[in-house]
Amino acid sequence: MKTRNIFTKGLLLASVFAVSGCSSFLDEKDWSSQSAEEYYATAEGYESLINGAYSTLKSVYNTTNYFVLTQLGTDLGTQNDGTATNALNQYTVDYTNDNGTVYNQWKVLYESLKNVNAAIGRAATVVTKDQDIFDGIDKEVLAQRVAEAKFLRALYLFEIVKNWGQAPLILEEPTSPSTISQLNSGADFYQQILADLRDVMDSSLPMKQTSANYGRVSKAAAKHLRSLVYLTRGYQSYAEADDFKKAYDDAVDVIKNSGHTLLDDYAMVHRQANEENNEIIFNINFSAGAGWNNNIQTEFYLFVYREGWTDLGFSSIYCNDYASIMPTKYSYLLFDWKKDRRTEVTFMSPLNGNPATSIDGRAYGRNWFESTNGVNVAKGDTVIYFPVPGEDGYKQYTDAEKVAANNRGRFFYNYPEGSYADAGNDDYYKTGYQSFNAKSRAWLPVWKFKDCNTRYNSSGTVENGTRDIYLFRLAETYLIAAEAAVKMGDNSNALYYINQIRKRAMNNAPEGGMQEYTGTVTLDNVLDERALELYGEAPRWNDLQRTGKLAERVLKYNWDVTNITGGLIQTQLSETTFKSKYGLRPIPITWLNTLSNGQELGNNPGWE
Repeated sequence: MKTRNIFTKGLLLASVFAVSGCSSFLDEKDWSSQSAEEYYATAEGYESLINGAYSTLKSVYNTTNYFVLTQLGTDLGTQNDGTATNALNQYTVDYTNDNGTVYNQWKVLYESLKNVNAAIGRAATVVTKDQDIFDGIDKEVLAQRVAEAKFLRALYLFEIVKNWGQAPLILEEPTSPSTISQLNSGADFYQQILADLRDVMDSSLPMKQTSANYGRVSKAAAKHLRSLVYLTRGYQSYAEADDFKKAYDDAVDVIKNSGHTLLDDYAMVHRQANEENNEIIFNINFSAGAGWNNNIQTEFYLFVYREGWTDLGFSSIYCNDYASIMPTKYSYLLFDWKKDRRTEVTFMSPLNGNPATSIDGRAYGRNWFESTNGVNVAKGDTVIYFPVPGEDGYKQYTDAEKVAANNRGRFFYNYPEGSYADAGNDDYYKTGYQSFNAKSRAWLPVWKFKDCNTRYNSSGTVENGTRDIYLFRLAETYLIAAEAAVKMGDNSNALYYINQIRKRAMNNAPEGGMQEYTGTVTLDNVLDERALELYGEAPRWNDLQRTGKLAERVLKYNWDVTNITGGLIQTQLSETTFKSKYGLRPIPITWLNTLSNGQELGNNPGWE
């Protein structure tokens, strides 16, 4: 059973300065005679600060802004609206330094950083048990909590530096508003991140957390993060000579010595009833309790489709109004339905039958369709049909066959075939292909984030999910080791670590025969494997940014970038502009305008 002991009393920074009787934990004791500072100096109060620091994870990672910024405008994610230009997807002139999505993520990162800095800074005033046996905190527990907060600070600073390159390096809880700021260099950020992670590694935190503390920071999480930090810095102009070696060593240490192991079956990694599994290194906890069932990750990559189905209502548990992103054609062509187990777990097919009888980890949940007349949809019933290459009798249906099916209240959409560079005639990319929505496209939904306890309605309402969000899992650690080995010129170990992930993907696949990597492993091989293994999980934009492959792969694999609106609106993305502009996000002008010295700070190259 999943234990939830670290977020139940989480407070945001606002509550630090406004402790009131409405806070649930205050019902236990009367602290009305004490100030906020006095309360947070107690064991109970300080634990609430730490829980508040953990709760900021949701603010950063459980948002539409984060998902759009990390997945849209990549080789794997494109826009679902085929009638308009999305600046973040097409990199048009409309993508400017006042982009609201960029600003909102900047803002939430710094708001979250305030909470974490408060938890770190106030540790020095916390009463220990040797000072007060009743309200004091155990010294070792205090040291561990500070280490946890420093991990979170390192994580947020890493998010800031990898996206913006330069930014204010804020390490203290603000005590008053300030209208003056400065931009610290990327090198400064990395030094601080590594210092914080060094403190975590020097603490008494366990290498792997017990089930009772599932979701708390561990040394394995810190070392995984540090390996990614070293790997990312290794590509920078201010990199140190041994960054890739350090990234490799940290990753291998986690693989060999952390106690985390790869599961034999990829489906079990993403099975909702098996969320607390040995592959997960660090996650964000959600549960069905009040205030907990707010995971919106499950809303993404689902199919925006709302036809009037025969004997079926508009409600369908795979339908969603808010799907901002759809897979690119390249995404579908990259996966092998017959030989790669990850395909049937990642994508939701077939769309007929009862998921309770499925063999791919989807062993529970509601029927896929809700009936207006009370009749359940039985296994084998076909309502909306996405034939996939792995099915017996797979074929491409003619327009006449699709019309005939539609006349019977059934809807067929052909799987993309041919070149990823030509998607104009694919069913998935035709504008207005749905009779209900003239803007949206039809596409095979992504399954692996689906929450079996939620449903998505034509009214636009959605039940937020209770699934955990995986931030770090061991499969990524293997791929970090492989990428670092590529950069070191160590092809033997690059082959070994990338093929361990490849081999796992063959287990329980419908058919054998998927080839392991041979010869020289390239960055493109690693990126392809990250796509297959971590589809929608890892921040794809940052993967492409880190490796210098953004322009190359987006222009090659994201058809919309050069073809949306018939190519009338030209993308500004090129190898040149990636290096001179699009390799970093713009420092938000909205924030700069709040400063008295904002104009003096300038902006990132190309965003002035």
